[in-house]
Amino acid sequence: MEFQKATIIRAGEKDGIKMSRSEYIFHLTAYPAEGSLGFYEGIYPNTQLEYNTHYHKKMTEIFTVLEGEFSFMLNDEPSVLQTGDTAIIPPMSPHGFRPLQAGSRLQFIFTGAGNRAGFFKGLEKIVKGELQPDTAAREAWFNSHDQYHI
Repeated sequence: MEFQKATIIRAGEKDGIKMSRSEYIFHLTAYPAEGSLGFYEGIYPNTQLEYNTHYHKKMTEIFTVLEGEFSFMLNDEPSVLQTGDTAIIPPMSPHGFRPLQAGSRLQFIFTGAGNRAGFFKGLEKIVKGELQPDTAAREAWFNSHDQYHI
């Protein structure tokens, strides 16, 4: 999708994925400025998600709580973010989050992310058992998407 003029992306034109513990709406993926911007929304129907602490070598993430409450692990300490709060995560900063209320929603903005939608779609296949990489292949796949687990 190229933007030569003001553009509207209708709700029905957006892609996304749905898993048992989360759903992601892809509002804007791989913005034409060299794939450097992604805008997503996470919806969490329950509180079963764990922190999954990780870092990125290149990417900056910006999270804004749209609804509900989340616990973020930032700088090795938990912080509670509520509706309207924003966390900015620069490269090399370990982080993770989990919803504290069922139905919580989180906005993600990624800079320097490349094709982050490809990451989410691959993650969906792993979670659903459609892809079953061994431990080394799984870690290599995450790393190929600039995601390094702690």
